[in-house]
Amino acid sequence: MNILFVTHYSKKYGVGHLSRCNKLSKKLKKKNKVYFLLDEKDKNLSKIISKNSNIIIKKNIFNKSNELIKIIKELKNPIVILDSYLSNFKFEKKIISHCKKLVIIDDLKKKHCCDIYINPNLLSFKFTKKITAKYKLLGTKFSFIDLPIVKNKKKKITKFKNILVFMGATDSKNLSNKIYNAVSMKKLNYLKFNFIRGLKNKKLKNTKKNNKFKNIRFIDFSKNFSNYLRKTDFFISSGGSSVWDSIFLKKKTLIFNHSWRQFENSNNLNKKGLIKEFNNKLTKNNILDFIISETKSKKNNIHRYKDFLDSKGIDRIVKKII
Repeated sequence: MNILFVTHYSKKYGVGHLSRCNKLSKKLKKKNKVYFLLDEKDKNLSKIISKNSNIIIKKNIFNKSNELIKIIKELKNPIVILDSYLSNFKFEKKIISHCKKLVIIDDLKKKHCCDIYINPNLLSFKFTKKITAKYKLLGTKFSFIDLPIVKNKKKKITKFKNILVFMGATDSKNLSNKIYNAVSMKKLNYLKFNFIRGLKNKKLKNTKKNNKFKNIRFIDFSKNFSNYLRKTDFFISSGGSSVWDSIFLKKKTLIFNHSWRQFENSNNLNKKGLIKEFNNKLTKNNILDFIISETKSKKNNIHRYKDFLDSKGIDRIVKKII
């Protein structure tokens, strides 16, 4: 069977969506042939999707339903999986009859027309009454956790020392540099900072060149990201998909939301005590005070929610798709 993933991946957009699709594709490709339909191909693709993936390039496909229908027919009416904020009800209604199944993955509260709708966030799902779908896979039970299970001895952390900072692939609000400027104001030699530079984050290159602090280092994003996350005591992020991995690994997690799309999910996680959300002006002093106070705080409710996240979300999705 053919399976076609369609997402808007380009220079400034779509790494998180493509990464999520790749996680799902690894399970689906065992007995099926998988294709990715993208806006463009670049040198970073090998760091996001599996080797020997079948890639089709077609720009602005979400404005060209007829061209997508043509590709679908060439692939003999495959299962089509859309993961993009550009998808909408009208577009989906045009293509659904040409698909064996149409699957929508979305984080937003939008109207959709599909066979299977997936939203893995912690939201109020009243809006899904307006979604036309046979199956609605909602909430953290369907999270895209794809981490190898490693049996380690449980190590009780008495002090937070190692801090991992990752503000997503593009870091459109330049949060990495704002955090760097804040933590470099004061000698924090007792803390070690690892800044991961996203695949499309050019702003952090100069900071890396000019850095003179021994307790701060920079790492380019790679498929080893999960290893860095596993080894850290403390994770600072922008509210994207890596937050779920951090919670799953029971890391203390600080969130600097870079998009309004993340507000409700982050706020609900914050209420449960699973993350700590930054809700202040982005000044150096406010950022510094927030990080220092949280490294000293022992409050962490993650261990109270043993069944909140597991690694079976992708398997549950695959059972519904196939």
